[in-house]
Amino acid sequence: MVELIYENKDWLPFFTNALDEINVEYRLNKIDELELDLNQPPDNILYINRISPSSHTRGHNNAYINGEQYLEYLATYNRKVINDYRTINYELSKVEQIKLLKRNGLSYPKTVFGSEIDELIKMSAQMPLPFLTKHNCSGKGLAITLCNSEAELKSYLNSDDYTPSPDGVLLLQEYIKPKNDRITRVEICDGKLVYAYHSSDNNSLFSYIPNFEHQIISKYIEICNSVGFDMAGIEFVEAINGAVYTYGINGTTNYLSYIEKASDSMARKAFQAMIKNKLQ
Repeated sequence: MVELIYENKDWLPFFTNALDEINVEYRLNKIDELELDLNQPPDNILYINRISPSSHTRGHNNAYINGEQYLEYLATYNRKVINDYRTINYELSKVEQIKLLKRNGLSYPKTVFGSEIDELIKMSAQMPLPFLTKHNCSGKGLAITLCNSEAELKSYLNSDDYTPSPDGVLLLQEYIKPKNDRITRVEICDGKLVYAYHSSDNNSLFSYIPNFEHQIISKYIEICNSVGFDMAGIEFVEAINGAVYTYGINGTTNYLSYIEKASDSMARKAFQAMIKNKLQ
C-alpha cells in the first residue's frame, strides 16, 4: 500500500497511472484537509510526499504547514517516506537551499535577502547588474523580475506589481547569462540520474538531451541522498566563461509528457522501480 500526500490533484496522474501499471494499491491524502490523531501510530505503509511549495498560489495556505507536521509525525514512527520530512524545509526556502549548496561546495549566483523594502533597496547597491528578484517561498514564477539598476528595483518594490513572499523574504540574485541561452535541468530518482533536458532562457521551450553526462551529477546525487530527496529536479546554468551555477532543488518535480515520450518514459520506469524496491 502507498499513500500519496498531495495538495494539487492535477499533478497526480503521472504517479497514479504508474502505480496502476504495476498493480500497487494506493490511497490519496489531501494534506490541506488533514485530520490527525497523535495518539495513534500511522499505518505501516509507504508514503510519497507530493506537497508543493507553491500551494499558496492555489489557495491551499495550510498545505505546507500541515505537511510539515504530518511528515514529522511519520518520522517519529520511522515510516518509509519518499522525500521525507527533511526535504520540505528546502522546498519552502531558497535561502536554505543556498546554504545546502554552499555546504557541499557548489557555486550559485550571488544572493542577498531581506524583508524590508528600504533594506532591500540599500542591499541592491552591492549586487552585480543585472539581478533578479525572487520569492524565498516560490511558486509560479511570482515576483521574478529582472532589474538593471537600483532605481528599477525601487520602482518595482513600490508598485502594485510586487507581491511579498508568504514568509516575507525576498531574494536579490545575480543574473547569470547562460551559455547558448539555455538552462539545464536534471531529474534524479532513487539515487540515479533519470535524464536531463534544456530549457531556453528566452522562451521556456524544453528539449530532451539523450545520453546526458556531466561531472556535477555525482555531487547532486550525493546531496539528494544526504537530505532525503528520493526524487528531485535540479537546475543549473553554464555561464559563458564555463563556470557552473546551481539554482535549486525541486522535490515535487513534475515530469513533462513530451520529455517522457522522447526518453521512452524513463522517469516512469525509474519511479516504478523505486516503488518496487521500497515495498520489499
